[in-house]
Amino acid sequence: MTSKKWGSSLWFLFFVWLILAASGACAADDLQTLIRRALEVNPQIESLKAQLKALEARTRAVQVWMDPVLSIEYSNVPHDSLSLGESAMSGIQFRLAQQIPFPGKNERRRLAAEGQYRVKRWELEETKVQLRSLIKKAYYQLYLIRELKKLTAEHVQLVEELIAAVKARYEAGKARQFYLSRLENLRDKLVDDLSDFDQKDRELVATLNAAAHQKVTTPVASPNELKPFSPPTSLNRLVALALENRPLLKREKELARAQRLAAEAAGWERWPDITLWAGYRYRRPAGVDPGTDFVSIGVSVPLPFDYKGRFKARRQQYLAEAQAAEARYLSFLDDIKAGLEASLSAWQRAASKARFYGRSLVPQARETLEATLFAYQTGKADFESLFKAELELLDFERTLLRATVETAIRRAEIEGLVGLELKP
Repeated sequence: MTSKKWGSSLWFLFFVWLILAASGACAADDLQTLIRRALEVNPQIESLKAQLKALEARTRAVQVWMDPVLSIEYSNVPHDSLSLGESAMSGIQFRLAQQIPFPGKNERRRLAAEGQYRVKRWELEETKVQLRSLIKKAYYQLYLIRELKKLTAEHVQLVEELIAAVKARYEAGKARQFYLSRLENLRDKLVDDLSDFDQKDRELVATLNAAAHQKVTTPVASPNELKPFSPPTSLNRLVALALENRPLLKREKELARAQRLAAEAAGWERWPDITLWAGYRYRRPAGVDPGTDFVSIGVSVPLPFDYKGRFKARRQQYLAEAQAAEARYLSFLDDIKAGLEASLSAWQRAASKARFYGRSLVPQARETLEATLFAYQTGKADFESLFKAELELLDFERTLLRATVETAIRRAEIEGLVGLELKP
């Protein structure tokens, strides 16, 4: 290529870089900033935090002590006079009663409520894990779209140079008209692809901003460069990490435990609460009765017949729900193992492809295109070879980009499956 052509190419690429960087250059957001903000203000996270506060308050509310009952009775007076002293049975009765929960009942209510609190806490942690994974995948997809757009813009300029080379041979009577048409069609398609990338860019930016609970059009920066992530070598190690860290599994374990605590509490609800009471009766003299005041104390206990068996049925319900949670735990674990195997396999293949294309195919394709273009300009190569070399370079470079980003996306997927961020 001539120095003039290379100069125009460099200016074109410089302006493309300015346009593509405009959305990210003015934005302070990076991946960790987005994740941190999302974990702080995402409405779903806020909702779960509020539910945790409610359950924390419930652990106190379920421990019931009824308020004491004070009663005053003006009793056993004649209906025609309503006066004390006409009958030895008449008087003013003061009575104070206190219901006392059956020993151990409130403690089991508290333990059952705390179990539900711990379940919700793990649900919150699982939501954080999945939100973090979602943001990472969308962020890396955004990087891919922007790099594909940049690559496509570069190839638009490259095709323009090929058009110039073919046009020179056409004007010299050494090339056919439809050669130009094929290149122009390729250029126009690439230009049209730029609009698709713009649309996808807006979609992913809106997704990231929605997760961070901010204006959907807020600019989001993407990294200048992304290198392939090396995959772990042991599936068993990943499964062990999931067993140790995945909040979803911990939630199901805690749910089974909480339901058994609720079943125990339901069994204790059958035992009756005790009511203690004390009375004082003020009397007036009546005939030979001096009207001495009376004092009385007593205790009352409901008879726990439970004709409908509701306490037993409620206990059986909680035990069945505990069994369901234990079965779900095994089902989730199977899904996690399958997901880890699929994601790890895809990660390993993408890393292998990125290395192969980056070290071998893409450099060779670039050299091939440069050599073919020079040979075409000197009449030593045909148009089909030139056109194929351009398409091959475009395909290889796109494949390299997608494989590189695939390693990052699969890494984020595995982090979502095991429940923690992997170390580089």
